[in-house]
Amino acid sequence: MQCDSKSKCFGKYRRIVFFGHVVFILLSCVVYANTPAQTQAEKPKQIEVNSLVMKTTGKIRSEELLSRMATQASPWGVWIFLNENLTEKLGAPRCFFNQNIFNQDINQIREYLTEYGYFNSIIDTVLSFASDAKKINIQITIDEGNLSFIDSVRFDGINGIDSTLLSTIKNSSFIALHKPYNRQKIIDEQNRIVHLLTNSGYPLAEVDSVSQVRYASTNNISVVIRFRTGKKYLFGDIHIPKERSGVEDEVLLRQLDFQTGEIYNEEKRLVSEQNLNRLGLFESVNLQADFSSDSGSALAPLRITVRNQDLQEIKPELLALNENNANSIGLGLGYKHRNFFGGARNFSITANGRLNQIERYFDYLLDRAGKPITYSKAELQSQLIFPYFYSNKTSANITFTGEAERQKEYTLNTLRAKVGFVTQMATYTIGSADLNIERVDPKFTNASLLKVEDTTKQFNVIEALTLQRDKTNNIFSPSAGFFHSISFEEAGLINTTLGGLGLPYSEYFKITFLGKQFISTGDLQNNIFAFKLRAGYAELYNPKNRTPVPLPRRFFVGGSGSVRGWKDRTLSAFSSSNVGGNVVLEGSIEQRLQWMPNGGKLFNTFEMQRFWSVLFLDYGNTWLTMSSVKVQDIALAVGIGLRYETFVGPLRIDVAWRLYDPDAPRNEQWLTQHSFFTTSYSLIHFGI
Repeated sequence: MQCDSKSKCFGKYRRIVFFGHVVFILLSCVVYANTPAQTQAEKPKQIEVNSLVMKTTGKIRSEELLSRMATQASPWGVWIFLNENLTEKLGAPRCFFNQNIFNQDINQIREYLTEYGYFNSIIDTVLSFASDAKKINIQITIDEGNLSFIDSVRFDGINGIDSTLLSTIKNSSFIALHKPYNRQKIIDEQNRIVHLLTNSGYPLAEVDSVSQVRYASTNNISVVIRFRTGKKYLFGDIHIPKERSGVEDEVLLRQLDFQTGEIYNEEKRLVSEQNLNRLGLFESVNLQADFSSDSGSALAPLRITVRNQDLQEIKPELLALNENNANSIGLGLGYKHRNFFGGARNFSITANGRLNQIERYFDYLLDRAGKPITYSKAELQSQLIFPYFYSNKTSANITFTGEAERQKEYTLNTLRAKVGFVTQMATYTIGSADLNIERVDPKFTNASLLKVEDTTKQFNVIEALTLQRDKTNNIFSPSAGFFHSISFEEAGLINTTLGGLGLPYSEYFKITFLGKQFISTGDLQNNIFAFKLRAGYAELYNPKNRTPVPLPRRFFVGGSGSVRGWKDRTLSAFSSSNVGGNVVLEGSIEQRLQWMPNGGKLFNTFEMQRFWSVLFLDYGNTWLTMSSVKVQDIALAVGIGLRYETFVGPLRIDVAWRLYDPDAPRNEQWLTQHSFFTTSYSLIHFGI
């Protein structure tokens, strides 16, 4: 190639290079277009986890470790079929292997083992592929090794505090010497000490650092926890806002559990905040302390911040109730005044009417047998609550109630006046005392079958005491904890003292116990066992007075919250169950299983994690007297149910079968003696 000048030669060179690049790009596109599909930016093959097995040699259960892994085996084939062939909203997808995630899982297991003192653990993994390399089987074997123990514990930074407090800190430690190492107990110990300090005048106390030294010679550990206590504070002045629904300053101040000048206590501040919320005047209350003082032993002023509610309101009500184990629907209207004549007194008056035992209307619509009976109840009630009665832990109330109720065998009109007292005895314990003046007027459709005293009007003065302890973790759907309640009531003593007041009255005592226990398994708390037991006994104690226990005070069994194989109030060991018994024993055992704890939505509406299935066994009956109680009279029911949790409680549907019916002929008492879908007795219950 010849050029007249250097610039012309360089220009030709640039054109040649440009055309060379163009040719190269075109040739690359042709080659790429003719390359087989599997070699073009092919998606990496996904390997399904066919099985995941873990074996441990020590005390830690393999289930605990597996629950902490992101890597999981594919679910049951039915769930995969639903997910892949119907909709992604049902079932569950396949699980695929990811090496990076699996490595993180192994590191997390190793960290978990060190939290429990297994610092020398050995984790062995075996990955085996299927012949087509599309599935993988994972086996993990763990040798925990030697366990480390606590050699010594030292607390630094607290030597300047009160000697009594220092002694409490050192003598009540969660960390025991020469016991296995447990990192959670060390964290609990830090929280315990900080809690003691914040409730003893050191609200700014915190953990400065934690050091742990493991000795190679013994494999044991020495722990040092350092704290920063900050200054010691006292409760200062209380600043109350002007806008607080018109309630007096004294009303707010008496709800506080502390006084200015006391040693600061964070727990008392929180309890005082709860006391203010219980007044019912505010949507929210915040009691905030200020620790900006620079003096040595400082006063911490507090400010109450509130968000008011309307003092008065009128509201209509749509009722969906489960009352006395029977489902009810109805309408109501209520009026409330939250500061009635000052003092944060709460006055309300409500009127409602409802249809009870609505299941029986469904029965009529299904088979049109007989004539539908209107089971109904109307109620008018007024109540005045005094939130402060001698202390901010006790409230008093005065209630007037008028009721008209219709049942199958009778109508019942009741007038009741009640004076009650409720006190917070401990964090989870409530006690109450009631004095009821009650007039009942039953009218039976066939009174000739009853004793005269069973059908007469009564005028009773009834005293009742109740002790209740609730340590469940959720008011609507508890998964752990217990609930215990015991009550005692007596009628006749005051009536006798006053000469009977010219009307028949009953002389009886009554004891009732209710216990519930909830146990969950697994870290997700998606498998819950629930146990319930109710027992009660009422007895006339004056043989000269045969006026029976009043109808509203008797025991009834059967219904959606009782033995579910029987309709409401239909189970008894005597002829007329609808009038109630004087002895009751009933309970249930349930297993509640959450379908998909990590599920999505069904039809983009229903969240799958809110669905629960239930298996249950119910038992119980009611008797007229203690001497008539027989084991063979205890009825049994089994069934299955479905729950969907909502913000107002779970919606539920249960299907129950009579496992053992003590009233049936001898050769027809057990479910096994029936054809399951033809001659067996079953019930469907709906409720909330």
